[in-house]
Amino acid sequence: MISIPPYRRRRRLAGAARGYIAAGWPVAPGAWWDPGECRYRCSQPGCLTEGLHPTLPGAPALNRRCEVTVTEAATADLGAVASRWGRQPHSVLLPTGHVSDVIEIEASAARRVQSLLAANGGLGPVARLPDDSVLLFTTVADALDPDLEVELAAAGALHHGRGSWVPLPPSQLADGPVRWTPSPGPVRWRLPSLQAVVETLRVALCSSRAERRYPGQFPAPG
Repeated sequence: MISIPPYRRRRRLAGAARGYIAAGWPVAPGAWWDPGECRYRCSQPGCLTEGLHPTLPGAPALNRRCEVTVTEAATADLGAVASRWGRQPHSVLLPTGHVSDVIEIEASAARRVQSLLAANGGLGPVARLPDDSVLLFTTVADALDPDLEVELAAAGALHHGRGSWVPLPPSQLADGPVRWTPSPGPVRWRLPSLQAVVETLRVALCSSRAERRYPGQFPAPG
């Protein structure tokens, strides 16, 4: 893996943050992956919070842990980018439930769902995580029915709404970068409805089960 100098990473992340804000997406700084220490680091020296998490330069810490929420750390002010990304290569996080919800789908179903959405002209921005699972960005929806939440979980999917967040490209996670496939620009920042994505996921899973062949499914040769 080619190592990118820290100052270039900061510039790239800050530029991405400005682009999202200019398009109307508020963003928040997050911890960044430090390959030398094999852990996420953040604005709080010696922070004990593990994993990717929202952070904010200058925010108070409790028991050496970041307590700031993604909503508190988020900004829609272009002028605030320098103070948030000027010194450290913070990840770029999107607080969901404001301008976009997100359906996170595991790799096994991701490509099929993405292909069906594209075929129907309903594909919006999609971010691919290092493990090949995807984040499908949708319109903001009201609180989901609990039964639908269970259905999504059974399908290997997770709904990110208000109070949650997702990493945006070009954030670097422990096992690789987050990438757009496609990015918002080519789809004109158009977001499909959450219901349309859920219905497409149902179709994809149904067709996937129908294509499976199990031993004994067909009559044995006579």
